[in-house]
Amino acid sequence: MSVTRREMVKRLGFGGTAAGLSLLAGRGFADETDGDPAYAGFARNIRVIDPSLQDVPSARLEGGKVIQPARELPVFHEADVAVVGGGAAGFGAAVAAARAGAKVALIERYGSLGGLFTNGMVLIIIGTGVRENGQFKLVTRGICEEFMRRLEAMGDGAITKLEPNIGQPTADPEAAKVLMDDMVQEAKVDVFFHAWGVDVIQSGHAVQGVVFESKQGRQAVLAKVVVDASGDGDVFFQAGESYTQISHALGFVHRLGNADRIDSSKAPKDTKLNIGAREPLKSVRWVNSLGSKGNGLDIRDMTKAEMTHRKSAWNYTQRIRKTPGYEDVFLAQTTSQLGVRATRLMNGVARVDKKSASGRAVFADTVAVSGHDGLRLPEFQIPYGALLPKTVDNVVAAGRCISCAPDLIDRVRLIPVCVVTGQAAGVAAALAAKAGVRPRDLPAAEIQKVLRDQGAYLG
Repeated sequence: MSVTRREMVKRLGFGGTAAGLSLLAGRGFADETDGDPAYAGFARNIRVIDPSLQDVPSARLEGGKVIQPARELPVFHEADVAVVGGGAAGFGAAVAAARAGAKVALIERYGSLGGLFTNGMVLIIIGTGVRENGQFKLVTRGICEEFMRRLEAMGDGAITKLEPNIGQPTADPEAAKVLMDDMVQEAKVDVFFHAWGVDVIQSGHAVQGVVFESKQGRQAVLAKVVVDASGDGDVFFQAGESYTQISHALGFVHRLGNADRIDSSKAPKDTKLNIGAREPLKSVRWVNSLGSKGNGLDIRDMTKAEMTHRKSAWNYTQRIRKTPGYEDVFLAQTTSQLGVRATRLMNGVARVDKKSASGRAVFADTVAVSGHDGLRLPEFQIPYGALLPKTVDNVVAAGRCISCAPDLIDRVRLIPVCVVTGQAAGVAAALAAKAGVRPRDLPAAEIQKVLRDQGAYLG
């Protein structure tokens, strides 16, 4: 049964007055509703609409094999640059590409930006700089520095005080999500959440766009250049580029609440409890579990790790709560994104490794610099060649899946390093798209000039 707005007003006790109609109009009431009139507040949003999707031919079982019929994919969107993955690297790439003048589409499988930084709650921004002669030098500048400064400007609770600790501040994930939304919208990036990149559109070695899967089915985004910020190298893998696959610890972060109510003086003297690391919010601490080694591309390994970690976090919190002085502590949140540290490492035109980093190798095509992370490695340069596939064209990698040796991945995967390699990939993609050339044919000097114009530090 449909209910008119006037009837809804009467049910709400406004007597059908003009004032009542005006009030409801301001609250977004439609003239009619298909919802339950007994729940008018919700019912105003319910309308029967035409189906937005059509079923396509299903897979079939044929001779013991599952066959997927060929079908035309609708073109959902067209852009100069498509960025696959909205983590720290994809965020940096999308903003940089848009600021460099490209029309940018950002495709992200979750409902917010930041990846493991926000959804995975790996909240520490470590690896931003180095100490020289007792002074701290920030090297992950540009978009990364802007992001930190703007977080600080959001007020208490968004990020721990930057000065003099800019080397490793900790951010609140909700504040970071909001700021990332603001920055991509300011740059006029077309963002598509809840969309999982599953394939590429390809002619020979040239990638011409990406295919994504969502509640709207399988659709295509056409693009001149694609930035692979998937973390797992999904784009260059789907395009046929070679890579090195590694296993790593599958981490899991949880947060404890009421940390500011702990009275450790009541606990036995030999009490040793892990209540996590400091956050901008005084009452909350984040606990980062190293986790057991696993294959971050194997859903069996990932499922087992996630269930095991979640139960462990709950049990450990109950143990904490039984300790005198710690009774008010509670499990506030567990991560919505498993901490996959590394999987595919692209075999690119150039490769960074611990030897080159320790030796402070200088590259003519440097596009990013990593800072210190507490492991006594100096700042090191990342060349453009480490972002370029050897054989696949029109793809630039960013973040933890760039061409990197396993002995350096724990530096390359850090949040600020992902942002700066993302910024470099975004600028390169935008310039290549604008010039109508393959990214590998773009002079590094042109990329470096725009990066410096965007505030980046290149050594």
